[in-house]
Amino acid sequence: MRIILTTLNAKYIHSSLALRYLWAVGCFFPVEQEVLEFTINDLPTSIAAEIYRRHPEIVAFSCYIWNIKPSLEVAAILKKVRPDLLIIFGGPEVSFESEAFLKANPQVDLIIRGEGELAWARFLSALLEEAPPRYPVTDLTQRISSSLLTSLPGLVYRKGADIFSNGWAPVVEDLDSLPNPYPENTLASLKERTVYYETSRGCPFGCGFCLSSTTSGVRYFSLERVKEDIRRLLKAGVREIKFVDRTFNAHKERALSIWKFLITEPLISLNPKPKFYFEIVGDLLDEEMLNFLKGVPPDLFQFEIGVQTINEEVNLRCQRRQNWEKLARNIKKLHSIGNIRLHLDLIAGLPGETYSSFAQSFNAVYSLRPHEIQLGFLKLLKGTPLRQEASRYGYVFLEDPPYEVLASRDMSYAELLRLHRIAELLERYWNSHIADHALCFLEQAFPTPFNLFEALASWWEEKGFHRRAPSRQDLYNNLARFAATFRAKIDLNLFYHLLKFDLLLYDRSRRWPSWAPPSPLTEKERSLWMDRLSDQAFRRKHLPELLSLDPTTLRRHGYLELFPCHPEKPLEKQPTLVYFYYGPPGTQARARVYYLSGPFLLE
Repeated sequence: MRIILTTLNAKYIHSSLALRYLWAVGCFFPVEQEVLEFTINDLPTSIAAEIYRRHPEIVAFSCYIWNIKPSLEVAAILKKVRPDLLIIFGGPEVSFESEAFLKANPQVDLIIRGEGELAWARFLSALLEEAPPRYPVTDLTQRISSSLLTSLPGLVYRKGADIFSNGWAPVVEDLDSLPNPYPENTLASLKERTVYYETSRGCPFGCGFCLSSTTSGVRYFSLERVKEDIRRLLKAGVREIKFVDRTFNAHKERALSIWKFLITEPLISLNPKPKFYFEIVGDLLDEEMLNFLKGVPPDLFQFEIGVQTINEEVNLRCQRRQNWEKLARNIKKLHSIGNIRLHLDLIAGLPGETYSSFAQSFNAVYSLRPHEIQLGFLKLLKGTPLRQEASRYGYVFLEDPPYEVLASRDMSYAELLRLHRIAELLERYWNSHIADHALCFLEQAFPTPFNLFEALASWWEEKGFHRRAPSRQDLYNNLARFAATFRAKIDLNLFYHLLKFDLLLYDRSRRWPSWAPPSPLTEKERSLWMDRLSDQAFRRKHLPELLSLDPTTLRRHGYLELFPCHPEKPLEKQPTLVYFYYGPPGTQARARVYYLSGPFLLE
């Protein structure tokens, strides 16, 4: 019996942890199985052809809001050309309202509802008893008996024109009993890949917009199992481990134990160093945890922290509690340490959140200066409390995935559209960090950061820039044009110098746009300064970081420019010479920067 386990990931670099668990379960049975992963950008016809060529008897899809539509299209094609093919859907998107889903989609034969491993094992065991591998499989859709279907918890199935459900699949109480989703014979394929890993299942909280609210309690893998699994992944040379625990630091001692293991494990000294990504609750961090995090090597950890809103009334309507003062204080401490990348989330459209109150949340989060701010939009997921209370809050939302809110009693469609444009520009400018210094300087022209992005969003649409995908050079040019409309409120020439500095961080071509101020250095002066940089005594005194670079490398892969201010302190207007080191082409995305300022500039 040949089985294909498949899914459509949002991006090529993503991988499915769920499929790997099912594959590991299947290894205990006499079946031939294969994991096939595609992306939502692949054509359904191409995906169906790839699956068809492998001649499976069973195809199982892992389904989420981002891939359910193309998954159904693939299943429909396969069912047309292979009516005998048994098509099974599972995952969060089909675990709620499952009977209605099966009735509406005749190309799907079965649904596994809820946690999949035990249900999948029992299904394979029962199926192999009815259709043992030594006999040819002709049409499983006809050969599966009613007794098999009715006896297995978690199955939703059709019998004639009727749909039947056996409730929810049983959960795995002892997570250590699960087989390893990354067994030894698959490790070679993980080198330099991003790997998803879980140390727990469930969440101690019950936020009304989250699917975790549909289950209770948290189950944990043993620390021994976790450490051994991670050690094997590091030995395989993975580039990044993303921990998918809903709240990694829900159990303080456990989180500390894993973090301590990660920074002391000898395998993290590999080159390039692996990275570790965690979703945490920021106000659960205490002084002991913060003191420990001070010693984490730079860029080893990244934290995603779901702020969502700072409005306490809105939080209560979502059945969530958050100590904003403590959360903000902890984020400031982490930011001041500077060794952990911080990603903060906001959600627009929560119950009771108006446009103006959301602006307050935006400004509060922006003021913390995280590396990334994700402005997301409320989605009324099947099974969540907020979906059940949609009418109470006047929600108008998409009936099909991703079930995004279009309007509510508290926020209009026009306001949410404006926030969508702000989210786009936040991603293009703040999260990309292509214009940090210029953007920070431009803030002085506006009462708040939200007002800046609001004005930029309106101007962007007025110019029609939203109708085409801008290049990086377009982003610089557009920001320069936008800033020019506020010349009465800012020193526009100084802004252009800062934008030129930002441009030089990423662009070694030195093809200057029209707004870029001309260099105050002549080529002769620049050459003389390069001679000084080539002198070891000068570098030892003023730029010891450059001692390891030879003069030829300094000239070939670097550039000198004089600015009327220090880019980090522009209002002081102290002339500063900056050396940008790019390295050989393709070795680094952003220049390393070295500052020269002080009286010796006048020597």
